[in-house]
Amino acid sequence: MRTVLLYGWLVMVATPVLAEPAHVDSVDPAPLDSLLGSARWQELGLEGRLKLLARARLGVPYVLGCLGEESGRDPDPIFRLDQADCTVLVLTDAALAHSESIAGAREKIIEIHYRDGKPSYETRYHFTTDRILHSPYFRPITREVAPDSNLVFISMTLNLKESGERLLPVDWEWSGEIAYLPAEHIDSRVLSNLPPVCGVAFVNEKNVKSGYFVSHEGIVLDGDLLHHASSLSGEVSNVKLLEYLNGGKDGPRFDGVIFYLFR
Repeated sequence: MRTVLLYGWLVMVATPVLAEPAHVDSVDPAPLDSLLGSARWQELGLEGRLKLLARARLGVPYVLGCLGEESGRDPDPIFRLDQADCTVLVLTDAALAHSESIAGAREKIIEIHYRDGKPSYETRYHFTTDRILHSPYFRPITREVAPDSNLVFISMTLNLKESGERLLPVDWEWSGEIAYLPAEHIDSRVLSNLPPVCGVAFVNEKNVKSGYFVSHEGIVLDGDLLHHASSLSGEVSNVKLLEYLNGGKDGPRFDGVIFYLFR
């Protein structure tokens, strides 16, 4: 046994002998695996685990599209910790928060990222809008934190371009309506209505013509901080949500947001 300072805690851990699946990552996963197996981790609820991960994962390099099925159309790893884009960070944090080991998180992400827990390019939740509407691990809460009178309701068909072509080469489409909160209506009152931890998907209406809706996503902590993998900073970082949202050259970066719950 040895004593380590693990994300601000002194924890007694055994020197781990890990049977890691292939492609997990290229960095040493032992400290994180020790955290997930600790008594303190067992005591934390889902929100507490996500908050801890938001500190532990700062600085992970941003790489777009870094998850896949390890074969076929997308040979990237099913699970990894050494890289993240905005969606990969949300998925891996959610998988870790539901697990007691790295190996367990790799299995959990299959449940989170794929329909019916069947990993393939065709069954993947390719669209954030689809995932937060239909995955059992997420649920939209925008209508619970802001009045309908402030919302915009968008009808769309995911994976279908205005031209009639599919955006992605999968035999899947979804048509329906979803509400988003415009940037000008996001204020301290709305943020005070958020749970201590929730997801946020940033949307632009122009994307609908191309068959998708969400441009970026992350995790909101205490109605204030945005935990996200940023292409601007090139890494996972925590920033003020409103400063990020309103930090465009000529106003807000996005038309608005969808808030969603981790389940």
